Amino acid sequence: MATVIRAHFDGKVIVPDEPVDLPVDQPLEAELRVSEARLSPAEIEKRRAAIKRLAAKAIHGLNMPDFAFSRESIYWPPRGL
Repeated sequence: MATVIRAHFDGKVIVPDEPVDLPVDQPLEAELRVSEARLSPAEIEKRRAAIKRLAAKAIHGLNMPDFAFSRESIYWPPRGL
């Protein structure tokens, strides 16, 4: 069962922003990620600029056949041919 809990880090521990209904004395696994909504506007703009820089370096108009992207293409042509 997956449950999303909004929380913040106070410098020492993770503190839930609202009451939680979790089993007592039972091991839990946690997956933590920074919520986009909680990023500062400057940090969001910094990330968008990084994506734009990455996209600007892309090769536009490159025409490669799908076969070139397959794992088998590194072994083509077979030895002996």
